[in-house]
Amino acid sequence: MVKRTRQKMAVFDLDGTLIDTAPDLIYSANEVIKDIINIDIDYEKSKKFIGRGGEYFINRNLIHSNIKLPQNKIDELIKEFLVIYENNISNRSKLYPGVTKLLSELHQRNFILNICTNKPEKLAKLVLKDFELIQYFDEIIGGDTLSQCKPNPLPLLKLMNDYNIKPSDTIMIGDTTTDILTAKNCNIKSICVDFGYFNEKIEGVDPDYWVSNYNQVIDIINEIF
Repeated sequence: MVKRTRQKMAVFDLDGTLIDTAPDLIYSANEVIKDIINIDIDYEKSKKFIGRGGEYFINRNLIHSNIKLPQNKIDELIKEFLVIYENNISNRSKLYPGVTKLLSELHQRNFILNICTNKPEKLAKLVLKDFELIQYFDEIIGGDTLSQCKPNPLPLLKLMNDYNIKPSDTIMIGDTTTDILTAKNCNIKSICVDFGYFNEKIEGVDPDYWVSNYNQVIDIINEIF
């Protein structure tokens, strides 16, 4: 793949950052677990489990519902979940306000735009196509694309290496501590949106900027670059 040489790069998380995918993820998890428990998953709590891949998502929902299963059964549930989710990936999910405007503006300004998500690459591409966003991105790295995923620095380091971009010319936009840690592990600045699935506060781990809407992201990028 031939890489175009440009000077600035913005790397986006996907779930809880660009698209509110929780409704379809939680629907799919409920479908998988409904024969095991007779109550729906706690929606607000379940949102906090999004962002570390399907296996973590299902495992955490089982633990929160006090369900203990042998590993082979959990593995079956995870496979079933991924199939159900793929078939329902865009039925209830919604694009966050201002996303298309931001991506369009950065694209016009010749930014390199990439996705770094812990969602499987196939599913990330599928939902981005459904919401007509995929054309904005040069590269999409999913949780299964490389040997390591966020918060390991490997995905971001690969992107910076692919496009010969310095850390000072890169910014990460996400919604969870996983994204903040990934950015810190690569010595790049981070923006965290407060409308996503922020899961836990770790002492000393803070983004460089908190935002409540994408107009603020544009202002920050103008300030930095």
